Amino acid sequence: MKRRAVLAGVPAALLFGGCTRLLTQGEARFEAERGVVTEAARSATNYTEANRTETRREKNYQNVDRTVVVVNKLTEYSRSVDLPLGVGGELARFTVLASPEVTLVPGEPANPVADMDNDDLAMTVQEQYGTIENVRKLDEREAELLGETVPVGRYEADAETEGQSTTVNLHIAKGESERSDGGDFIVTVGVHPADIDERENVDRLLAGVRHPA
Repeated sequence: MKRRAVLAGVPAALLFGGCTRLLTQGEARFEAERGVVTEAARSATNYTEANRTETRREKNYQNVDRTVVVVNKLTEYSRSVDLPLGVGGELARFTVLASPEVTLVPGEPANPVADMDNDDLAMTVQEQYGTIENVRKLDEREAELLGETVPVGRYEADAETEGQSTTVNLHIAKGESERSDGGDFIVTVGVHPADIDERENVDRLLAGVRHPA
């Protein structure tokens, strides 16, 4: 099923890509704690865990003797969907991305996710994932994430892979979680074919996000 490849690849576009304002020598390492969805929320929505990954990003700067290492944690869930014309598979996906706060100068966060709202994150998906285009905002609602009420943007996009076109919906939200040694940004992305209404399930999964795992 070619459409599956479109839906599976979206969340990877949100991974952190670099830092700025490096002032001292040596290596700075920032590693996120993993975020997950509770078993109760998964059971209520028929989602199952599909993948756990972590991505290490390292960047060296020529002007200063400093290397920054950032480790993101990605947890992905999926649900089987049956569509008309016999199309089906794990086409509804929900991803929890944990990206660490990166502050090398007090009061000046270096992780670009810090300043991104949902619209910015949606555009990042479009810019970095080549088979998604024409992202347009449909609406915005409020939902619970990490015990707080946050805005959730719903977007429609044209997607294509190997010559097959489809329309998808994206549900994007962002929260923050504090740890004793810092904090993480939690970005959630729900993606599914536009043929189905997955809003209620996405909101249940959002409320079920726990960090750290």
